Amino acid sequence: MDDKVKRLLTVYSELDWDSRKEVRDFIKDFEEKDYSEKKTINESFRKSLGPLNTSSCPYCGK
Repeated sequence: MDDKVKRLLTVYSELDWDSRKEVRDFIKDFEEKDYSEKKTINESFRKSLGPLNTSSCPYCGK
């Protein structure tokens, strides 16, 4: 298991039941989408969240 999966599982395990269900529902819906829709969702997350593996983005400060 790589480090990204370990981080995801650690955070997931700390969520309450409703939040875990929301994540599972999102993953189910996401996996049913075609490539272009997945790409759009990924780009949207990257723009709104910024980098997740560092404390902050050196460009936007997020």
